[in-house]
Amino acid sequence: MTRASIPPLLLQLQSADTLSAQAAALRSLKNETIGHDQRKEAWIRWGIIPVLANILAARQHTGKAAATTELNGGAKLRYPASEQDEACLQAVIILGSLAQGGAAFLSPIFSSGILSTLLSIISSPDCPSFFVLPILRTLNNIADRLPLQSHPQSSKDTRLADLLFSGEHIGFLARILGQDYGNHQDQAAIEISASLVGKLCVEETHKAVLAECGVLDALAVKVASFIVAQGFVFPGAEMHVQVTGALGILPPPAPPGAKLAPILRAITVIIEHSKWRAEHFLSSPGIITVFPRQVPEFAPTDIKKGPWGATYLSGSAVPRHAGASPLEHLLPPVPLSQNKSPANTPNFPPLGHHGTSHRRHSQSFPTPMSVYDNPSSEDEENPVVPWLLYIIRAESGMVRLMAARLVTVLFRLGLTKKSRASMLGYLLIPILIRMLDKDYEMTGDDGVQYGGLIPSTERLREEAPFVLATLVIDDLELQRHAVDGSVIKRLSQLLKETYNPVQEVVRPMWHAESEENMDEGSDSLPAECRMGPPGFSSVHCHVMRYRENILKALAALVPFKDEYRKAVCENGVVPYIIDSLKPCSDDQPADTSAPKNTATHGNPTPTLLAACGAARMLTRSVSVLRTSLIDAGVATPLFVLIKHPDIEVQIAATQVICNLALDFSPMKEAIISADILPTLCEHAHSPSTKLCIESLWALKHVAYNSTNDVKVKIIDGLGPGWIKQIITQDPTIALAKRGIDEDMDSNTSVGMSRANSAGEKVDLLNPMENASGRDEDMKMADSMPPSKMSLDMFLPDATRRRKLALHGDLDQTTQARQDDIAVQEQTFDLIRNIICGPGASEMIDHLFKEIGQDLVLDSLADKLRPRSIQLPSIQVPHRRESPAHRALNVPAEILVSVTYVIIHIAAGLPWHRQLLVSHRDLLRYLMGYFNHNHRDVRTNCVWVVINLTYQDDTSDREGCRERAFRLRAMGVMDRLASLEDDPDLDVRERTKTAQDMVNTLTHA
Repeated sequence: MTRASIPPLLLQLQSADTLSAQAAALRSLKNETIGHDQRKEAWIRWGIIPVLANILAARQHTGKAAATTELNGGAKLRYPASEQDEACLQAVIILGSLAQGGAAFLSPIFSSGILSTLLSIISSPDCPSFFVLPILRTLNNIADRLPLQSHPQSSKDTRLADLLFSGEHIGFLARILGQDYGNHQDQAAIEISASLVGKLCVEETHKAVLAECGVLDALAVKVASFIVAQGFVFPGAEMHVQVTGALGILPPPAPPGAKLAPILRAITVIIEHSKWRAEHFLSSPGIITVFPRQVPEFAPTDIKKGPWGATYLSGSAVPRHAGASPLEHLLPPVPLSQNKSPANTPNFPPLGHHGTSHRRHSQSFPTPMSVYDNPSSEDEENPVVPWLLYIIRAESGMVRLMAARLVTVLFRLGLTKKSRASMLGYLLIPILIRMLDKDYEMTGDDGVQYGGLIPSTERLREEAPFVLATLVIDDLELQRHAVDGSVIKRLSQLLKETYNPVQEVVRPMWHAESEENMDEGSDSLPAECRMGPPGFSSVHCHVMRYRENILKALAALVPFKDEYRKAVCENGVVPYIIDSLKPCSDDQPADTSAPKNTATHGNPTPTLLAACGAARMLTRSVSVLRTSLIDAGVATPLFVLIKHPDIEVQIAATQVICNLALDFSPMKEAIISADILPTLCEHAHSPSTKLCIESLWALKHVAYNSTNDVKVKIIDGLGPGWIKQIITQDPTIALAKRGIDEDMDSNTSVGMSRANSAGEKVDLLNPMENASGRDEDMKMADSMPPSKMSLDMFLPDATRRRKLALHGDLDQTTQARQDDIAVQEQTFDLIRNIICGPGASEMIDHLFKEIGQDLVLDSLADKLRPRSIQLPSIQVPHRRESPAHRALNVPAEILVSVTYVIIHIAAGLPWHRQLLVSHRDLLRYLMGYFNHNHRDVRTNCVWVVINLTYQDDTSDREGCRERAFRLRAMGVMDRLASLEDDPDLDVRERTKTAQDMVNTLTHA
């Protein structure tokens, strides 16, 4: 574009000598551009964005005096009071109109920095009311049109979220959400603000900030307003509004036209994946006010009166609980669950009376119906849960789906009664399955403000599979309910339909000049005057998200049952899953009117991740892996994705390859021949601990039963120096620091637990149980003084804020410690598989040569070494007597891995066994673990004794006797005697073998 082509309207706007002339020019520009994408693009190239940015920036510096009427207690300003405000308002509306043009218009908007100015205006305490809705709508338009992460080189666009949820601007969200439902403008502002949170809040840091700055509490008050409007406030709640932590008054009821769906969505995205944020929501002032805590009462006969008038309780007084929530009576009874989740049920019940059940399952009478007994202390539940279940049954459309999503999150975080699984199976799953139907009708508007890009019915159908996936994951009973409802067949058909070409009726953009001339001229324009990539259409983005959620649902349904995985294959959906593993290419056609969604167009990053998850679940089946997945060519796209620029895709692809590398898999040789090992070794050095762990896990499977040349290639690829660094690290360093931190905090009592990483895969060749961890709740009083409805109450008090921040820090510390332990665990497991199988002795020698014989044995001994940490008394002043030292237990998973390595070295040549026995510390430290609480540690200790005293041939008899005498002198017979009555059968049987072998050698 040349300067001569600049229209007179822009020159008039730039040269306006009065604010009224400027405002008039902006109104003319607004009328000219709204609804005309060609004109919008031309105005972008003419430089309208910098002009609008200058107008808004001028108002930002001089606008404090414009709203004095509103600040001084006058009526809220609904219309501009000055020409400058009118000009700014028109600029905001024009910006929102430009954003409606699509993803291509977002690039100049972000490049100009105009959004920071916009947020500064609305974040200002003196922002007039007439600016609020236009600015929110503009932000909402941009949020709706953020492009999918489609190209391999592109990253997730969080620029708007980073601005919106920054410490500088986030306060206005709490202010808007904290205001009462007044007129229509206030109601719309509340709903759009909640919609922005629901659309943009995906990062963990943003969720934590929203909880700490008061947005979550403000949203909770909005939920309380709906509860008041529906008449579900607990009887007598008005008598408890002044208790600690309550609002001080009942919140005003929500008006009839208010939308609940965006409020529930915003709450859900903030609290998901965090039990602490969920508890923060359930204990917020709004929820406590309408659902006050029920305090146990005593019978009048238990209360005695003393001679001086004081009352006391009789010796036989028993507190009477208030009983079930009144909301329970609005829900129908459902059959009790007869199955337990596989996450909580072992494959085989323990022997003895502890494993017997007192209930007969072969009774002829029907299954007992659930009666809502008084919840025990460990099974308490917030009344929000039954209220949400009532909403699910009573409402429809997006309100129903968002209520289902929120109650699902609470259920997954363990904040519902255990008996809720049955109700969710009988009530919620059929509703979610029904939402998948094409003829499902949604009444009313969802209130989520999607900008009219896709119908609300399509948006609901898009999200229903995701809620279903979240609900049934890791729960065999709920998976059975869903499969009995033929959900696999429905989802399979829907996945196939997402590959039907979508021909959109889009008129091609007309330009006065040729495309070549425009492209040549645009290179010299500044970034705020250049159009960005066109991106995908709204319909195509909807189909991609739909495909992603369907894949997640299929993956969530089949992790435990082989028959479910076979059902997926029988429905002919495996080729479509493989097609979903193909990424978008860099040379996508710019013509958005061409048919899309076919396999040749590829998939954006979120869909790739979901497809990897579905493929990984199917690889858990031996038969499916050997037939359907091989026939569909699952390996080819995975070998491409493992080198994808996005690290999350690399991790997901590596997880699938990990299962393909199992010894029974016919794909193991393909992995080796495709030269994937160097890539896996390179990823093991990645700064991403998750990618390192998954790569080591895959290498561990490749190494098992492989030839020695493959094992040598793995060692060389990882590098002896890197292996030395990993195996010599102290696994208790982070735990030691954590021990000090816990003692410094007198209010914390948090158990350490290990993430169930092993449960993510089927490690059939190397079965190892996870160390059990305790999940202790934090006991901390919520001491929030009574307050009235004001903005101040939405900022959590010091105690609640500290609780959120503390658990955020602890979660990060715990995850870092778990990751460090997992890396070391997988490295020792890899070494274990390298030195076992055919040619094991040669690999032991090679390992000693490359890494160092003394270093290997010293590192093994160091992992078994007892540890303690000194706790200075000054750091624990709340205790009368502070112990000088605290024992630090080596993580059980490290002990299991290390003892397995010792077992295989002891299974090598006689001189390998002699090295173990002659080491100054190794066996001495091992003696302290014969009575460890983890069965695998105990079993492995006994196996070490067996292997050390096993006689290969007659030439090794004297060596065996010498080792047996050495073990006896260390007290091994006493250790073995203590295991004769071990609760584990395998430990007892191995103990008998070890005792016989030692006794035979030492008494011969």
